[in-house]
This record gives sequence, C-alpha cells and structure tokens, in this order.
Amino acid sequence: MTNTDVFSNKFNIQPQGDIVCHVKDEYGDIIVADTEDHRILRFEGINEQSKMSKKDVNLPVHHYSKAMLMATAFTCGRTALLLGLGGGALLRALHALDEQRVMDVVELRAHVLSVAREWFTLPESDKISYHIEDAKHYLRKECTYPYDLIFSDLYTAFSMDPSQGTEAFLRLCLEKLSDQGWLVLNYYEVPRAGSALYCALREVFGEVLYCRVPSGNVVIYAARKPHLQTISELREQAKLMLSRLNISNEISDLSKNIVPLFP
Repeated sequence: MTNTDVFSNKFNIQPQGDIVCHVKDEYGDIIVADTEDHRILRFEGINEQSKMSKKDVNLPVHHYSKAMLMATAFTCGRTALLLGLGGGALLRALHALDEQRVMDVVELRAHVLSVAREWFTLPESDKISYHIEDAKHYLRKECTYPYDLIFSDLYTAFSMDPSQGTEAFLRLCLEKLSDQGWLVLNYYEVPRAGSALYCALREVFGEVLYCRVPSGNVVIYAARKPHLQTISELREQAKLMLSRLNISNEISDLSKNIVPLFP
C-alpha cells in the first residue's frame, strides 16, 4: 500500500472502479474493482493493496513495486521469499523475469490467496509454493535452502505491520538469507538517524540502501554482507532490469534514487 493511498483516504475520495468481487474473512473486507485499464485489490475503503494492468499483467503499476524489483539486479541468486501476497504484482513480475526462480509466497489470509488466484492471474508453477501462514511464524521455521531475496510487504488495510520495522523481525530475515542475499522492505519513511529501525539496520546488516519513490514510500535494501559494486554500478544494473519489463525511461530513473542509508 502507498502513502498516497492513505493520504487520499483522509479526504474521502471515491475509490476507483466497479466492484466485481467482495468477500469477507475474519480480518475484514477483500474487494476487487475493475476500471477500463486496471484491476484493483482493496482490503477496506479506498486503499489500493494491489493494481494490475489489463494490457500487461506482468507489468507492475505501483512505483514501490518497481523499486522492490530493482533488488533482483543486485544478486544472481534464484531463490526468493515473498512475505505478503496482495494481488500478486511483485510475484507476477518476478516470475516473468525468471520462470526458473524458486519462490515461496507467504500470505496470512486464505481468502486473499483465493481471490488473487481467481482475479489476478497468479502464476502456477512447480517453482512457486504458496503458504497460508503468519510471516513471523514462517520465518521461525526451518527452511531447506537460504533465500537470495526476501521481499517484505506486510500491510493491513490502513497501515504497515509494525513488526516489519523491528530488530527481531530483521534478525529473523537475516537468518534466512544466503551469504549474498538481500532483504527488501516496503516502508513508509526513510529511517531517521538514531531511530530504532535505523540502529537495528546498522546493527544487523552489512550494507543498507534505500530508494524513495514518487508515492512517498521508501524501499529499503539490506544485505547480509557489503558488496563490491559501487552505487553507480548498482543503479545502472537496476535500470537495465526495469527495461526488461518494458518500464518507461521516466520510471526507470527510479534507479537514480538508490542511495546508502548510512553516511
């Protein structure tokens, strides 16, 4: 979910699209709406949890999803863990970039998975495993292989899951990363120097970068170990990766926003 969505909700702006699916579970509403060009997933009210282009289902629409995908340029590894499914925008793009990528997808709500399968063209492959489970519980389990990429996008209807910004959560993710692995967090602000998250990232990880996107969200990239590439080299690799998804040059300039978190 984006900061823009939260801002818009304060002003009671009408959500886009005609509702084509509306189900409830113990956590609340799950709503699918259609416009001429897009299919939108909402949990409550106006907030867009996910958005899919009808012309190209593999093309991510939200800027933060594009920024999260740039992390695939930082490693040649082919295993990934996705914490939080939503409408599957990140999953579809990752699978389109590499159909041999081995992925585990963890989603708390069974109804979200079933709605995403029916309405959002989820990829089905023997390389992809779906798990209905709390993300923190999943991270505490033993896994058969380390992950080269862990994507964490844990949001409720109105806010980020606060556990995503804790040292305990970061350490659980670190334990599941390969030696060259990266944790990728969709966060709502740049961690301020001296804040709990800033200090935790500095304590736990060997290298931390971030990218501020036009919607206001901040994507944090945290690596187990420092890497040899310069920031300029990482930006160029990220830009080339976005071009593989036919993302416009204007948006591929997102790569210029990648900067180190620590001075």
